[in-house]
Amino acid sequence: MNLLYLLILFPFIGYLLFCCVNRNNYLLINFINLFVVILLIVTITMVTIYYSNNTIMIKQTLWKLLLPKITLTYSLCLDQLSLVMSWLTIGIGSLIKIYSLWYMNKKDGYSRFFAYIDLFITTILIVILADNLFFMFFGWELVSFCSYLLIGFYYRVDNNYYSAMKSFIMNRFSDIFLMIAIFLIYYEFNSFNFNDINHNLNLYHSKTVLSLITYMITIGIIGKSAQFPLHSWLKDAMVGPTPVSALIHSTTMVTIGIYLVIRVHKIFMLTPNTLLFMQYIGIITIIIASLSALLQNNIKKILAYSTVSQISYMLITLSIGAWHASLYYLIIHAFCKSLLFLCTGVLIKIFNEQHIFKLPSIKRLPIVPYIGFLIGGSSLSAFPIITAGFYSKSNMINHVLINNNHYLFYIMIFSTIITTMYIFRVILTIYNKISVEFKILNDFNIYRDIPIIILTILATAIGAIIVSHQINIIDYDNYVNHILLELIFIIINIISLVISIGIWYYQILFINNNNYYLCIRYILLYGLDQLYKHTVVKFYCLITNQLRCDPLVKLVNFIVFMLKYISNIILYTETNVLHWYINSILIGLVTILSIYIIV
Repeated sequence: MNLLYLLILFPFIGYLLFCCVNRNNYLLINFINLFVVILLIVTITMVTIYYSNNTIMIKQTLWKLLLPKITLTYSLCLDQLSLVMSWLTIGIGSLIKIYSLWYMNKKDGYSRFFAYIDLFITTILIVILADNLFFMFFGWELVSFCSYLLIGFYYRVDNNYYSAMKSFIMNRFSDIFLMIAIFLIYYEFNSFNFNDINHNLNLYHSKTVLSLITYMITIGIIGKSAQFPLHSWLKDAMVGPTPVSALIHSTTMVTIGIYLVIRVHKIFMLTPNTLLFMQYIGIITIIIASLSALLQNNIKKILAYSTVSQISYMLITLSIGAWHASLYYLIIHAFCKSLLFLCTGVLIKIFNEQHIFKLPSIKRLPIVPYIGFLIGGSSLSAFPIITAGFYSKSNMINHVLINNNHYLFYIMIFSTIITTMYIFRVILTIYNKISVEFKILNDFNIYRDIPIIILTILATAIGAIIVSHQINIIDYDNYVNHILLELIFIIINIISLVISIGIWYYQILFINNNNYYLCIRYILLYGLDQLYKHTVVKFYCLITNQLRCDPLVKLVNFIVFMLKYISNIILYTETNVLHWYINSILIGLVTILSIYIIV
């Protein structure tokens, strides 16, 4: 039963259909969108049933490329990790596509939007299902291309193209290091295949080469996963449509770096120095991103910085070898963050404003997005007992304590407190200004509210139970003082919530816009971009200006100038006067005959 290729083929066919359909035929576009969603859900369900019945790895070779000294295979592989990630991508991707039927309804570029989304889902499934690094890297690069298209979707708006290009270039920089790592892996293991790499680890390998490989992979993923110092592109990526932000931040783009480390984690186990390097990156990023989210006023950028800090949680957890705990939080975070972005999309569409302090207070908000944002924010801040984020974060903290990394424990607790403060800053600021419409039946939209309701349920303890039981992530036997840990975490969350309510709702603490505050805010939000602008960008512009003096460039420019000059002269002959054209034909005919007679 080889159905894996259909998981990639169906969204790609959807992309082709959206490219061909009439952009004003909204009924047909909606039908294609829902039909592709149904096909994907049915296919992944059938694949899951077959996998659970056989409990073996499913492989499918699409084609092979035979070269003189190497054979490149384009093969798909399904194991527990790729199955979970495929469900996450298809499930949340489908909900976002259904939500987009409401959000993008009859907007400019309606069919183009769904074409990009389907192509994006296709490429991320290639990354997840590829059984070798070469094929995975092919999908890895296509993911960046699709994100460039989606981030710059509103390309007519000023500077949106700049944000799309910024994300594309910064990811290309990190991808160079990942490419080096892939070549080094082939040099050391003589194969790109993940299974061959894992099996050959028992043989002797150079520790220097293995360390170099893991360092290159780590640098390669910090671009995709938006970690310091390549994290600044993610906040600028918020210029795209809000459903795109939900897709990028939940199941695609920023999480595939974590997926790659989990996929090749056996190499990292042999290089503890690289894990320490990864830990330092996560610590620096989690502090910068958390404080930046606390000082940001744009709701989408707050969620963007939140994603950066939550990815740092996963990176820190990976650095101590807790692969399952990191995957657990990746899934729960996908539920919470996609839910928050979809509810944010409702706010933006109703109020046409993203600044949390500039939202008007005269309009009413439907109850479903209100509850969804409240649950999603509470889960992100690990509100005790009822939210999924509580169980996934406490699981990570437990693994930190098992490894006796007490300083990591304090850093993660600090970040949890800051997370509670900035997410409830948004909740209390927005929902203290607007009123909520409790008449559900009068304002219920099936495309908008059904995805939000499903994600709301998954962001609660129900989602945590479903995920932990399906993939057996939590091992309670290894918990360190389980009850005491849970009580401490509950107390910390309640204290941070009380502090947040006191600061943002009752305004017991005011931050004056003095020079120190403005300086810190500027450094955190814009400092890194300005540093790149005055170093890397200026140096690049200097080099390109010098290259303009190349004689070959002058020759090419001269040829282009002459072609344009001749073209302008020829254009003068287009007068739209019939007798002029007849005279020109006669003159040409006489000239040709004269030359023929003379010769």
